[in-house]
Amino acid sequence: MNLLGRYRLLFILMNTGFIGNLTVIYYLSKGITYGQIGLVSAISALGFFLFEVPTGVVADKVSRKTSVLIGMALFSLGTVILILLQNFPMLIAYAVISSLGATFVSGSLQAWLFDNLKHIGMEKRYREVMKNVKTLTLIFSAFSISIGAFLAQLYGFTLPLVMTLIMELGALLTALSIPEYEFKKPEVSYHLHVLHSARELLRADLLPLVLISIAVTMSINQFRQFFEPYLGEILARGLETTLMGTLGLLGIVEVVIKTLPRLIGIRLGKKWSVRAYEAAPLAIPVFTALSVLFQNPLFIVLLGVLATIVNTAFGFNVSIEFQHRIPSEKRATVLSLEVMFSAVVMALFYTLYGFAVDRFGLSEARLLFAVVLFGIGLAFKLASLGPLREPLELRYLAE
Repeated sequence: MNLLGRYRLLFILMNTGFIGNLTVIYYLSKGITYGQIGLVSAISALGFFLFEVPTGVVADKVSRKTSVLIGMALFSLGTVILILLQNFPMLIAYAVISSLGATFVSGSLQAWLFDNLKHIGMEKRYREVMKNVKTLTLIFSAFSISIGAFLAQLYGFTLPLVMTLIMELGALLTALSIPEYEFKKPEVSYHLHVLHSARELLRADLLPLVLISIAVTMSINQFRQFFEPYLGEILARGLETTLMGTLGLLGIVEVVIKTLPRLIGIRLGKKWSVRAYEAAPLAIPVFTALSVLFQNPLFIVLLGVLATIVNTAFGFNVSIEFQHRIPSEKRATVLSLEVMFSAVVMALFYTLYGFAVDRFGLSEARLLFAVVLFGIGLAFKLASLGPLREPLELRYLAE
């Protein structure tokens, strides 16, 4: 199998999970509350804050491949803990180990692929390669989540979680088979490397992109956080069943909302992709608010589809823009610093949102946070028409 074929297989195995966001219902079935889930999400985000810089430096100073392999091994360990989950402390352990694994992979996997493409003279085709890879992963993910949801409804969550673990171990073996080219270790010391990378992040053409990316991430996470139990309760009332009795339907909904629309978002033409990128800060909070004001299941699913398409196009453009703006020798560390910065904000968000749901109820908290995030998005939109117009433009399209 050639280099690109191995990467395709790697991405497919990494993204072929059989549970998806139905894990929230798994947590609830184990007696975990919404507030505790919010705390765990915050702990996971803080894990990114604590681990991103050290793991990013491992990728830049030791090897991108080594960093990815460590991360994948930790993913598998985390899934084992999830399979054995019995209480809140075990869920905290899972969150810490999984966030540590994610920090080893984040930035490193994309930098490893980009450098290998550069070695074979294909770096200008990075966008095309990523588009094709993500298309394949979304197709496989659609089938796996649907299958896993019905298995969970019929036999419980253990079977689909074990199947997910098998996929993760397969991804680890595939990553071992992929070589590493064009890797250059920075010649400066650890501390200077991090400092220089931090300065890159604070550049006038990068910082606004980072900030708007965080704002959109909060918006889409707010739409998705507790979405399955939110829609599940609406479906359960209409069908006169229990939340667990809606798992199969929720699995299909997750495919409809989060998998297939991602395929559309990735494969949008440049014109519509740019429009989605520009609309995301305002559109996603509006979709969230409408999902509360009009609690029709089919309408909520439609809003979820639109939110995912817009967010996917936004994230796809931002990730490519980062690759083009950041120097290769600092890329993994700069991306790690960006995730670290984002993690601090997200930790606060998850904590507040989780306790807001426990205090006010899911619908009320959902609407309140949507209004706040709309205000943040509006501020960025106005700034993009003036002082932030140039930093927020997608320059890679002109290269």
